[in-house]
Amino acid sequence: MVRVAQFLRWLNQPRQASARWLGRHCVAAAWLGLSLAVISPPHGSGMKLCWFQEATGLPCPGCGMTRSLSCGIRGMFADSWNHHPLGLFVLGLFLLTAAQSLFPNPLRARLAGFMQARAAWFNGLYLLFIVTFVSFGLARALLHFGDVWVRFK
Repeated sequence: MVRVAQFLRWLNQPRQASARWLGRHCVAAAWLGLSLAVISPPHGSGMKLCWFQEATGLPCPGCGMTRSLSCGIRGMFADSWNHHPLGLFVLGLFLLTAAQSLFPNPLRARLAGFMQARAAWFNGLYLLFIVTFVSFGLARALLHFGDVWVRFK
């Protein structure tokens, strides 16, 4: 019962709702992600950049995200989906987050107020995204591990 109350308190934190989506770290991540998407070749550079995959042989939850963003920003939506199914969603988030960072301060304050008034919804959406991202990564790693195990036998 205490855990449920703590979760509901977390879900209804107004300041956190706008900070999670529009905070400085989100803006920096959005601009960095968009920059990488623009300069990266859509189907990769031929080099593996994921240290997790290099170390374990398993794909991480974000493997393929840069290629997905690169394809998505170029309008190659099917390829984007094939590289990472959440890439188009992340691209949309990055575009919106980067765009709002260019708004005048009064407009950004109104947007933050809108999100804070709907804190439970925006915090819940944030949590749903994180759970979906991690679950997708775990499922893909397990399928990859299972495929490798079957070929090993």
